[in-house]
Amino acid sequence: MSKRKHTAYTIEFKPQILSEVVEKKLTKTEICKKYSIPNSTLPAILKDREKLQKARDDLKFRPATKKMKLYSHEELEDAVFA
Repeated sequence: MSKRKHTAYTIEFKPQILSEVVEKKLTKTEICKKYSIPNSTLPAILKDREKLQKARDDLKFRPATKKMKLYSHEELEDAVFA
């Protein structure tokens, strides 16, 4: 038996899915098939809609970021990026 492949979706990709859900041109099942995501992933993305929007608005994360995890030592992170 093969193991399930874990896929992390970027902060740039998730708003595409959210816009499809808001427009309601396709059903949620059709959206999952279109983007090749599991049916159980879509409710998780919808649940985190506000966090995702806030993260994009604050520009704290690069668009290719996969996890919305803030660092605990902001000064150190700024020094590393500089």
